[in-house]
Amino acid sequence: MIRRKDRREGLVTSDYWGPSMVSPWSLLTDMDRIFDDFRSEWETMFVMPQTMTTDMVRQPLIDLVDNGKDFLVTAEIPGIKKDDLRIEVTERGLEISGETQVDEKKEDKESGYIRRERRFSKFYRSVPLPENVRMDKVEAELKDGVLSVRLPKAAPPEKKARKVAIK
Repeated sequence: MIRRKDRREGLVTSDYWGPSMVSPWSLLTDMDRIFDDFRSEWETMFVMPQTMTTDMVRQPLIDLVDNGKDFLVTAEIPGIKKDDLRIEVTERGLEISGETQVDEKKEDKESGYIRRERRFSKFYRSVPLPENVRMDKVEAELKDGVLSVRLPKAAPPEKKARKVAIK
């Protein structure tokens, strides 16, 4: 019987029982190796280098608070100027989007950069809101990379009882 050391776990396995006999366990070992190779290839398809994510749209982290008289949405958007920001209130909800791009023409050629990954950034976030928001009174403030949007609640429709005359 010929013995060899298994490369994965350091176990001694016997693939051959003799010159013309193959162990049934050797087939399982081969299948394990094939699936290990497949798994490692499969996982690399979903892991992208940092340089490949520049065209992706990211979603800023948000908090949505109902404080009784209005809703307050707070979003983390560091490094974004207010001119690069777009905020819209629609029937579907609040939409926050924007993009920033470094103007390479203004950059000094001898700036000393070895690697630059923060050249371009896009983001988009949609927050569904209840119907009772006063769209005309929405206010937004950007301070220290945090966007705060205050959405005042509209007065609930009055429920009036009405007497119905019988004919």
